[in-house]
Amino acid sequence: MNATAPGTPPNPPQSTGTLMPLVSFRRHRRIALMVMAVVVVFGAGFAWVKGKAVYSATAVLYVAPHFVNILKESKELDIPAYDQFIEHQALTVPRYDILLESLAKLGDRRYVWQKKKESDRRAAERLQAALEVKPVKDSYLITVTLESTTPDHLDELVNTIVDTYLEKSRESDSFFARNVRLTSLRERRGQIQGEIDAKLARRTEIAQELSVTTFSEQLASPYDKLLIESQNALAMAQRNRLASEAALALFEDRKSGQDAIAAAAFDTIQKDPGLISLKGSLYKRRSELLQQASGLDPRHPLKIQIDREFKEIDEELNRTVDKLTEQVAKSFIDQRKADVKRDRQIEQELSLQLESFRQKASWFAALYNEALSLSDEIERSRKQLDMIDERIEFFELESRAPGFVRVETYARPPELPVKGGRKKLFAVVLVLALALGAATPVGLDMLDQRIRTTGQVAKIIGHRPVAWFVEHHGSPDLKRMSADQLRRLAIAVNREREMHGSRLVSLTSVKPEAGVTDLALDLAAELGVLGVPTVVVEADPLKPDPRYRGGSAQPGLADLLAGSGEVTAAVVPAAGGLPARLGTGTAPGRQLFAYPALRRCLDELKAAYDLVLIDAPPLLLSADAEYLVEIADVTLLLVGAGQVKPGELRRAAGILEKIDPKAVGFVVTRLEVYRGGGYYAKLAEEFALAASHENGQKHTSRRLEG
Repeated sequence: MNATAPGTPPNPPQSTGTLMPLVSFRRHRRIALMVMAVVVVFGAGFAWVKGKAVYSATAVLYVAPHFVNILKESKELDIPAYDQFIEHQALTVPRYDILLESLAKLGDRRYVWQKKKESDRRAAERLQAALEVKPVKDSYLITVTLESTTPDHLDELVNTIVDTYLEKSRESDSFFARNVRLTSLRERRGQIQGEIDAKLARRTEIAQELSVTTFSEQLASPYDKLLIESQNALAMAQRNRLASEAALALFEDRKSGQDAIAAAAFDTIQKDPGLISLKGSLYKRRSELLQQASGLDPRHPLKIQIDREFKEIDEELNRTVDKLTEQVAKSFIDQRKADVKRDRQIEQELSLQLESFRQKASWFAALYNEALSLSDEIERSRKQLDMIDERIEFFELESRAPGFVRVETYARPPELPVKGGRKKLFAVVLVLALALGAATPVGLDMLDQRIRTTGQVAKIIGHRPVAWFVEHHGSPDLKRMSADQLRRLAIAVNREREMHGSRLVSLTSVKPEAGVTDLALDLAAELGVLGVPTVVVEADPLKPDPRYRGGSAQPGLADLLAGSGEVTAAVVPAAGGLPARLGTGTAPGRQLFAYPALRRCLDELKAAYDLVLIDAPPLLLSADAEYLVEIADVTLLLVGAGQVKPGELRRAAGILEKIDPKAVGFVVTRLEVYRGGGYYAKLAEEFALAASHENGQKHTSRRLEG
């Protein structure tokens, strides 16, 4: 039986396996269909209102640099600044002044973009935000795209913007004030070079002071290892000092110190060679005296002298032992004091050494971090210097080689929308409805904190359940599964009786309606089939079960506790598929009473039956359950699937841990088997397959016999 005491180390947690989308959908299919219907209805309205077709018009520009013959070799094909140049052109197209002039050129047709009573500035800024200008990768092309819900004259607006840009680009001088720019760049280059030289000099000073040749963030400080070793040594010294102080305090304690010293000195004294030699000689002399005293009358003078010498031998041995004990005890105390003094001195020296290393590490880290910062600043300055050099080279080589821009393709009137529309939005709504319809049941199950599987119980309590029972709902396969689990549980309970003498079994639950009574009666009947005489005692006055009742004059447990009737006569004999049982009877209240009388009744039942099963009330609702768990040899805690929450199960487990019963087993009941899959569904299929094979073999054997 997998019954464990609360203090037993738990098994590793198991997977709960509660995420089953198909099962969740079947369980909450109405809610899922309602969610999908609501999303479709509201989404259809949203698609009808917001579903507007979007049209697009695109013009393509060709931007290529044109160089004069001053370039050498084939460098006219290697243009380091062309990417910046084409990006600049792409940013120039949606410039505010170009768009404002384009709207003015449209004249009366500007209504294509500009709304009524909208200012020119607002219209130009809105057009600037809507216009999409992108360079085409790995080409000399730039696309100019504008999207709108109105297709009329959209191509004219885009083409007007392109023509205006071409006019502006021809008028502008890309590289004006060339000499002034070169002078400014060279001055800035000199400043950056001076900063680099100063920082290099400072970094060299730090390198000489720290005696290092390179600076890297991956390079560990030499003091880090010393600090770690010193901290470890200090921690070890502190532990040694605490141990030596504890040992000294034990010997100096007034109450237990003398006993500790005597116990420690006893072993040392017993191994002392002088004492051993003395004991040998004294015991030898004692043996000789015993031989001389043999047969002498107690009043004989020699007998009196021998007795006196016996006393002197004992006194001498006691004096020697006391003296050695005192010497050893003093030696132990002196040794403990010396150990404490030594450990304190070691700890003090290590603390000073650690503080010294910390100061040196701080000094080293400060200078090293300064050098790292200087290295980063030098690297950034060098990057700036490279950028300036590239810019100077660009100005010197390419400033006299202007490029040209021309139209590759003008925008054409849009015929079909590129996106939007009611149909597309409605398709998106359908996909969203399906997604929410599938996610809602799963979300409801994930939010439902009630325990539904044995894996959840094992994860919470740290132990696998002893048994589990499913709701069969009349299914023969599920009935066979439950019957198999009942037989396994009965075997486990009987094994506990045979191996450990456990004869009193308490069945309780976390909450009501967990099937405690059904399981107690079925388990007793199954044990009877196994040949183990078993009686079931109903100890739940909260909700008496009519199956426990005998005749009208039959006394119950309450009557026995009140002192009327005999225990064996109150037991209802096994009949009609029910085992031997003892009902509660007419209880005066909702709780048990007369606990000593209850113990006597249970003892008499144990004398008459091999096993006594107690149908106890729920653990969280009745204090009587705690007492029954305390006196029982084995406790079976039933966890009703779909009833108990994790917090309630932890509370029940905490109560059991506080009671500390002899053995505890957990049983999960009312498990649901879903057609959507899962361990129980697969096991049911295996039972059905085994039953079909068995029926087939019987049919074959009958046919052969016929």
